[in-house]
Amino acid sequence: MAVKRDLRSAYSYKNLYVKNPRELVQSIKDKTVIPYQVEVQPGPKSNKLCWLDCPYCYGGSSKMTDEHLEDKRYPEILKQISDGGVNKLIFAGYATDPLNYKYIDNLTQVPLENNQIMGFHTKAIKVSSSLLDQLGDKNIRKGSYFSVSVDAGSVETYNVVHGLEPNQTKFYERVLVNLARVNEKRQESGNQLDLSVTYLLNEHNCSRDEVTKFISDFRGAGVDIIRFTFPQVPRGYSYDQENEKNIPGRLAKDRILDELRASIEKQDGESCRVIILDFDKEIEIDGKPRSLPCFARWIFPSIGYDGYLGHCSESAAPHFRTFALGNLNNNDFWDLFYDYDANDLHHVIQKASQKMIKHGCRCDRKEHTVNKQMSQVKL
Repeated sequence: MAVKRDLRSAYSYKNLYVKNPRELVQSIKDKTVIPYQVEVQPGPKSNKLCWLDCPYCYGGSSKMTDEHLEDKRYPEILKQISDGGVNKLIFAGYATDPLNYKYIDNLTQVPLENNQIMGFHTKAIKVSSSLLDQLGDKNIRKGSYFSVSVDAGSVETYNVVHGLEPNQTKFYERVLVNLARVNEKRQESGNQLDLSVTYLLNEHNCSRDEVTKFISDFRGAGVDIIRFTFPQVPRGYSYDQENEKNIPGRLAKDRILDELRASIEKQDGESCRVIILDFDKEIEIDGKPRSLPCFARWIFPSIGYDGYLGHCSESAAPHFRTFALGNLNNNDFWDLFYDYDANDLHHVIQKASQKMIKHGCRCDRKEHTVNKQMSQVKL
């Protein structure tokens, strides 16, 4: 395989999404701005959005809707995005999993054919044979990644953490096998796809034995980087500071870090990087729902499973409809993306911010990072 890029920096929220804030504002005013990435959140046409019922899911308050982006429309929209100069397409889900979409391989073919970086945020409970072949394509662009959230080191803990019955299924073992299959495919072609796994620490899964087994299992499956961090409080979650098991508070985070940091960091190596992060403390966003003013809609716009273009990955869902950019079934991507009053940008951002507060929109870590960076720029 090719020499790996600096995975520790790439997976530690250290990316410089905005190189020059003043230039970004000017490009927004000129309507020449191109998103850093566009996220696509295709959903299934069924009664349930996801296989799991994770209590800390960011999209846990989302409801299923009969609205969807038409299957034939997805590739058309993605081609528009590619033709417009977007360098990176991400396949993820606010309340679902991109691999739970029946025609995911039709979507992922677009970045393959157009030499775009593509990324996946998934549980990897199922990986179709056609998608597996795509992930093993020798021409996948450097910087592309397949990131899997696991959060456990055993079948039993996996089921507890993800809201399943204790003996309901063996998804943990299935995910492990799927990652090994993806690794085998990329090894055959020698492509530059990064394989990563994430472990969100809480009171259910923070024993040293559990963590050690997880590292051993997924290093053995061939992943490039293992990242430990903590879940964020999602919209609508009833947070119990004293009895909270799913989302550690500051004192619990500090205790878990003290107990695990040394044993996790000693597992780090060149063949498989192993890192543990407390980024919320580092940039002072513990308990902070959002950072305003918000510039995410020009940097990280996202296509929700309902077919609407949203400001970001965390607001691409029906309950944020009042500040969605529009319906992609009836409109083209760039028409919606540039549909704002560039002569009154301050009012555009202020109006959106008011709606974000009203509807409980919450930033993820990359959005906090960008908005904090942009907060000092005058409009």
